Amino acid sequence: MRFTRFKAIAFILFLTLLVTMIPSCRPVFTAESYLAIIPKVLHSGQTEELSLALFSGDNLASGNVEVALLYEGKEIFKVEKDISGKGIIKLDVPDVDDGDYEIRVKTSGFEDKASVKIERSFLTFLETDKPIYKPGQTIHIRLITLNNELKPIEEQVVIEILDAKGIKIFRNEITADEYGMASLELPLSNEPNLGVWKITAETENSKTQLDVRVEEYVLPKYEVKIELPKQWFLVNEAITGSVSSEYSFGKPVKGELEITASRYVGEWEVYAIFSKEIDGDTDFEIPAVGYVAGTPASGGMGNVILDITVRENATGYEERTSTLLTVAQTPLNIQIIPESSVFKPGLPLSLLFVTETPANEPLDARLDVTVTYLNAEYEEEDMQQKEVETSNGTALIELIPPDKAVAMIIEAFELTPISSIQPAKAEKILTASYSPSGNFIHLEQISDGIPEIGQDIVFRVNSTREAANFYYEVVS
Repeated sequence: MRFTRFKAIAFILFLTLLVTMIPSCRPVFTAESYLAIIPKVLHSGQTEELSLALFSGDNLASGNVEVALLYEGKEIFKVEKDISGKGIIKLDVPDVDDGDYEIRVKTSGFEDKASVKIERSFLTFLETDKPIYKPGQTIHIRLITLNNELKPIEEQVVIEILDAKGIKIFRNEITADEYGMASLELPLSNEPNLGVWKITAETENSKTQLDVRVEEYVLPKYEVKIELPKQWFLVNEAITGSVSSEYSFGKPVKGELEITASRYVGEWEVYAIFSKEIDGDTDFEIPAVGYVAGTPASGGMGNVILDITVRENATGYEERTSTLLTVAQTPLNIQIIPESSVFKPGLPLSLLFVTETPANEPLDARLDVTVTYLNAEYEEEDMQQKEVETSNGTALIELIPPDKAVAMIIEAFELTPISSIQPAKAEKILTASYSPSGNFIHLEQISDGIPEIGQDIVFRVNSTREAANFYYEVVS
């Protein structure tokens, strides 16, 4: 009995070893074609990657692949790797000169070449401790050199500085340390050329420039202030306000006030100039802008810039200031914010309506909301109309699009216009999401507030078809 059991155990072990030694039954195909992807420009001294897929007919194949870098037909380096179907081959590009090279891909089934460029790519950054300097101060300059992987490298850099008249007053060759950093100082004379100075840093393969200003600091003789009743105006509304100007010791300034109003119409355009005598303070009125180019990001609203100049009578000395105003078509701005950029037919969709002033202050309003659904032929499938009242500037509604809807048009109109110009309105177009099976899932959080550690978060899942299992993943 013991002998028989021993033989059985030995036989099982033998079978186990035999099965282990049997090669995989998966068929192995010899590579007949390939797809290789490599950057058109390689960087000297860096590690690059070549993505490779081997094929035999329509099947993936395996084989030993040799990748070599050639220059003028001579092999510079090569690397070999066994590829099973698909894989990535890392290429440690040697530190070679810039130029045109060739990449050769070779296996037992084929050999091919492609042209690539190799460049020594570096990044050079310049910075100073401040943007404006006075005569007699010292310009502190710091330099940073990085490779294309944003790692610091040691590099020889030529620093040149030109003054405001274009005269080269400084040139020096410095070497960035192992951390890619170098610094230098330039003391300014007491009577330098005032204006914009240019600092350039140049390496063998990169160049950067930084502008700084050298100016005499002059304490303003007086201050100019503008006061407006609000920060936005309607397109047909005159812009009014007041300007005050007084010396630093408190006395009013006597002189001339000039306001230049520019509107944005794709470019800044001067549309009105206002002039008036000023004795400390005065009111002004600029004509209505009439037309301004709005932008979608600002809800269709545009901008006007007021450039204010107060010119002293006795000396002709001027002080200036400017302010940016918002120009709106209506005093109410409506935004339609869907919970998703697409909707799912047959499942609920939440829409948030926001009503606010052009200054982004909440404003309650009554809205007439019309939702039109279109089918695959872009014909009207259904239409819903609701009256929505916002509270503290917001209102949330829920819609259930029809099963055959492929697009929906949401329109919101102000029911009781604040202004006599025209009622505020907004429009949003959404398209249906695509599902090959025609089944859609909608996820909604029904627990309120921001959860704390250990607290449960409750969700409701809606589906257009019955499903036995739902799979979810929580990403922290």
